[in-house]
Amino acid sequence: MSEPQISRRAVEKFFTLLFSGKLSEAERTLERMRKRYKLGEDDPYYKALYGIYYTYVNDDKDSYTFQIWERFLEGESKRKLVSQVKELLKTMHDPPERYLKAWLDLIELLDKLPQPHKIKKQVSQEAGREG
Repeated sequence: MSEPQISRRAVEKFFTLLFSGKLSEAERTLERMRKRYKLGEDDPYYKALYGIYYTYVNDDKDSYTFQIWERFLEGESKRKLVSQVKELLKTMHDPPERYLKAWLDLIELLDKLPQPHKIKKQVSQEAGREG
């Protein structure tokens, strides 16, 4: 049986909703994707998307989701981010290809997504303290 191909448009919509702060819409979109593409709870692609969602919603500033965004916003190239993700995943024992693909899809879309509302708030609050 072949792996389900999730449309780029669906993934981009999910990330756009998530990083725009439309968290419940993002959650519904993720659930619709899971059902439409018949992804099980253990599907590596779904698990990666859910992990990105979960860490963002729960303000896990130390998570890889926030680290990727902060590096990108500080001017790091997508190419360098991709190589860093691949290096990080080498430390995992045999990471599932579809798990890696979800992270690479996020990086590929970074310049097309809105700047995360939680990072904007963090940056503007820090700027306010300095002024």
